[in-house]
Amino acid sequence: MYRILLAATRVCLFAFLSGGFVVVAGQTLGIVVGSGPLVSAFGTDVADHVCVVAGISGILAFLLLYTREGREKGSDVEE
Repeated sequence: MYRILLAATRVCLFAFLSGGFVVVAGQTLGIVVGSGPLVSAFGTDVADHVCVVAGISGILAFLLLYTREGREKGSDVEE
C-alpha cells in the first residue's frame, strides 16, 4: 500500500507543479498579448483543476503516514 500511495503522490505532485507552471505561463502570455479572456481562462478554469490535483496530492501524502512503512520512516524523521 505504501508503494502505491508513494507513486500516486509523486504523480500528483508532478502534475500540480506542471499545472502551476502552465497557469503562470498562460497568464504571462495573456498579459504580454493583452488578452483578458486568456488571462482569466488560465486564472479560473485551469487553476481550478490544478488546485484539485494539489489537494489530492496533499491527501495522499497525509495518508502515507498511516501505512506501516510511513510510520517507520516518520519516526526516523522525528529523532
